[in-house]
Amino acid sequence: MSDDRGWGGRIRDVGEAFLAVVRAEIAALAGDLGRSGRALLRVLLVALAAAGVLFWTIGLLVYFAIELLARTLPRWGAVGIVLAVYLLLLVILLGIVRRRLRAIEPPDVTIRRRMEESRRWWSERVAPDDPSEPADRIGGAGEEPE
Repeated sequence: MSDDRGWGGRIRDVGEAFLAVVRAEIAALAGDLGRSGRALLRVLLVALAAAGVLFWTIGLLVYFAIELLARTLPRWGAVGIVLAVYLLLLVILLGIVRRRLRAIEPPDVTIRRRMEESRRWWSERVAPDDPSEPADRIGGAGEEPE
């Protein structure tokens, strides 16, 4: 801003700068929320796979119980091994789902984080702590500059 411009030009420049910052913050927030949405979709796909494994595990458990009652060792032994493999796979998939769900940043946390980053940026760039400024212009009346 040059000194030969009037107040109107300066106010317009500040308004344009403010709008540019708001647009940048909205774009960054949309990017963060988009990444969280994609991560949630991946977790839901793994959860769907876990649900499929759970379905077949229950089916195999029923089949295993029937075979135990029939006392036919080769068949129930084979079913027991397959059931153990399915249960192991289910535990692994559920562990992956749990870990990925914990890694997703909830939207409210994302918004709070972005607002805090914006507030910190504004406090560092627009109103930096300058001991030469009067206390009432920096933060509050009655405070002494450090």
